[in-house]
Amino acid sequence: MKLLTAALLAAALFAGAPAAPAADTAAPLKVTLKAGQTQVPDGLSAQSGRSSRKGKRKPAARRSSKSPRKSPGRARKSRIPAAERLPWPDNVKALAGQGAVLVVDHHAGRGEPSELFSLNPDRDYVPASVLKLVTSAAALAALGPGYRFRTGFYLDENGDLWIKGYGDPYLVSEEICLLADQLKLKGLSNVRDIRVDDSFFEEGVVGDGVTFTNNPYDAYNSAFGVNFNTVSYLIDRKAGMVESNACTPLTPTAMEIARRNGGSSGKRKRKAGAVYLNISDSPRAAETNGAEILRELLIRRGVNVTGAVSAGGEVPASARLLYEHLSTKNLQEMIRELLKYSNNFMTNQIFLTMGAEVYGPPGDFGKGRDVVMDFLRKYRLPELTLVEGSGLSRNNRLTARQLSEVLRVLEPARTLIKSDTDGTVYYKTGTMTDIQTLAGYIERPGRPDEPLSFVILLNGKYEPGTRERILSALKSHLLEGDGPETGRG
Repeated sequence: MKLLTAALLAAALFAGAPAAPAADTAAPLKVTLKAGQTQVPDGLSAQSGRSSRKGKRKPAARRSSKSPRKSPGRARKSRIPAAERLPWPDNVKALAGQGAVLVVDHHAGRGEPSELFSLNPDRDYVPASVLKLVTSAAALAALGPGYRFRTGFYLDENGDLWIKGYGDPYLVSEEICLLADQLKLKGLSNVRDIRVDDSFFEEGVVGDGVTFTNNPYDAYNSAFGVNFNTVSYLIDRKAGMVESNACTPLTPTAMEIARRNGGSSGKRKRKAGAVYLNISDSPRAAETNGAEILRELLIRRGVNVTGAVSAGGEVPASARLLYEHLSTKNLQEMIRELLKYSNNFMTNQIFLTMGAEVYGPPGDFGKGRDVVMDFLRKYRLPELTLVEGSGLSRNNRLTARQLSEVLRVLEPARTLIKSDTDGTVYYKTGTMTDIQTLAGYIERPGRPDEPLSFVILLNGKYEPGTRERILSALKSHLLEGDGPETGRG
């Protein structure tokens, strides 16, 4: 699983490119400092030492033993940032500016305030990757936490092996090795062509926000996608370009992409180490790469494969089902992974699949959106504006109050979201250029089943880490302060 973890991390790290409309970087959240403990660089103190003047030094004047020792030249600036020096709730308002901050106690009793802090709760913002919370909640409701994705393998009368993809987001190299073993055990010995039936998704489906780069976060979606539709390989100082592991052979597609992006030779020669690149040509180019991986793995297992690989077309009605592979992880386990690593590819694979399952294939972004809207109506939640499910598009819009209501429904599954180091906050971040968002739950001591939900939406120019400073102030006041005093803005 080392390869898988590295690929997921690569997707997160590449997403942090400063000039790109990047996905969430999934950096660790620091919320354990109390208000007033955030440090800034100290002010420069006056230099002390011998005078540069020549001659005899003037003796220092005696200080009274009763007078406090003073040294104006060593006066230090406050270690507390200006916003944090303000009283509650002005400190949060100063940090958030025109952004939105909302803290809600969905367990408040009758007569008790439910909104403990509210600033611009009904203004629309670009959510970035916190939108994954909405998609995850809708998918769990529509498909069920135990749902498993399938991939069918058929053999037709011409000896062609057909791969019928159903949108599995987690067809990583290790799974391709497992299913290659199963095909061999099922008696597969001779194959002509390997063909991909991708009709479960709309042909050439591309989500809004995809910018056609080779960054892993920008990968196409497809009905049959292997390794998040990216290629990976290693650059060895002596051997050059080599495969990442035994389950990830170097395919013709991978070698061509490597050649175009530096590979292991030429003026753009890459440094030694692991390389992860998105297959940015087209969804079918990505599917072809997946079929090439399977072809090579079958050959290594003694299967005689004589033909080529291709994507497109549908499984003939007369073809025989040889093997149906079910994903080793169920939907709930996949959601835990995609939220941890903020994986855009996985999120939109689920988004498209639930559209196809509920409204019939081919899956597209319109059907996925309809499933989300059905979910919102079922739980009487306010509708929002979304064009895809991962948060990659800047055309997605929601309000803090809308997201807070989704958090209310998602609360029983909140442990699927990653937590901070002391386990008091479950959170999801969203990061794009000029966008910082953060949403989740604050656990309350002594009330394990009654967390507070919080939403922070910042669009525009903010200092890095502003969302974390806001959360730290919220946490300090609500958990460690004088009580749930409400703040309005």
